[in-house]
Amino acid sequence: MVCVKISLNNHFNHFTASCWGKGVCVITEKVTFASVLDNPIYRDRDLLYKLLPPSGLLHRTEQKNELIMELAPILMNSAVSCVFVYGNPGTGKTAVITELMGELEEEAKKRKVSLTKAYVNCSENRTETTILIDILSQLNPERSYPRVGWTRGKAIAEFTKLLNDLKTHVIVVLDEVDYALKEGGDDILYRLSRVNDTVKSKVSTILISNDVKVSDYIKPKTQSTLGRVKVIFAPYTAEELEDILKSRAKEAFKKEVVSEQVIQKVAEIEASRGGDARKALELLDTCAKIAVARGLKKITLDLVDPALQTLEKDELFGLVSTLTKHQKLLYLAMIKTKASKFDSGKVYKLYREVCEKQNVQPLTVRSIRTFIVNLSELGLIRSEVGWLKDLRKKSRTITIDIDSATRKKLRKLIRDSL
Repeated sequence: MVCVKISLNNHFNHFTASCWGKGVCVITEKVTFASVLDNPIYRDRDLLYKLLPPSGLLHRTEQKNELIMELAPILMNSAVSCVFVYGNPGTGKTAVITELMGELEEEAKKRKVSLTKAYVNCSENRTETTILIDILSQLNPERSYPRVGWTRGKAIAEFTKLLNDLKTHVIVVLDEVDYALKEGGDDILYRLSRVNDTVKSKVSTILISNDVKVSDYIKPKTQSTLGRVKVIFAPYTAEELEDILKSRAKEAFKKEVVSEQVIQKVAEIEASRGGDARKALELLDTCAKIAVARGLKKITLDLVDPALQTLEKDELFGLVSTLTKHQKLLYLAMIKTKASKFDSGKVYKLYREVCEKQNVQPLTVRSIRTFIVNLSELGLIRSEVGWLKDLRKKSRTITIDIDSATRKKLRKLIRDSL
């Protein structure tokens, strides 16, 4: 196997090209910084990944129209209760909401409607306290709010006071809300769904989730207080991805660099893997980086397969290599058997057995529960929590979809690193 990597921290924004496979990455000419930067492939690489491209968003008119109808009452000074936006990663949810927020603010100015908004990424703020503090910081930027040290009660009191002082319409967008629900519970949703009963401002809430089963993490009491508006972002089809790739390629690459066949194949591959536009763009970008590394003037069809192999291998093995010691032990416990599905109790038992063999003191159940969430966020496992009505408690199921050959390589990788 021949592997060539080119890395530079300049025009290409941490540009990295990796080529894998027997004989697929032989570079006969000398590569220099100048030769890479003067390549005939890229025009503006950033436009591949820009959230709102200059040409506009494609194939989300239906969802955008539905959201406009639901959010229009805000311009009539009416609060909108918890609009849920569901969809797999890379289906345009955040981009559409970002675009709509800009249009909503512009229309509010024309109609002299007092309006302000707060956007919170719940992958970074996962508890009610940290979410409220983030919202406070955006609604009242003149004041400095502490990131740590405040109790939940203090954050709630300050949030209520500020909303009473502002007397305006506030839109709260909680993106990737499933992270907060899995780790911090649904208290923040319950509070936002009831807040208009106790404050002088009017609060509308938009919830964005990458997990289409997000309602499984919400208690029945909270579900009964939330709005019933749900806007679904389905995975992109091959035809839709092809249109998106063509549009982005036209802006990011130089003329006639990418063939129709390359775009079509990339679109078909990613449509079959989940319809994620970001991954489709990443695959096309990797094809381009390999072309640059080889000194080619065009992105050819034969680059798609090695680009795909590069992404798959780099992503999985790279993620596992970055895990902490006990995260590796936990992951090893799950992949050392042929089983693909476990409950959390079984996983902890397997983890203790691995620790015993490695002569390592095991961590607590609570720590392992947190690690399971971390592994799920990284995409190494699928972790789902369901509400058991009969037992009135949550139950977690863990699934690993990895073939036996890859499991074997991962086991060796982990054991060699311990």
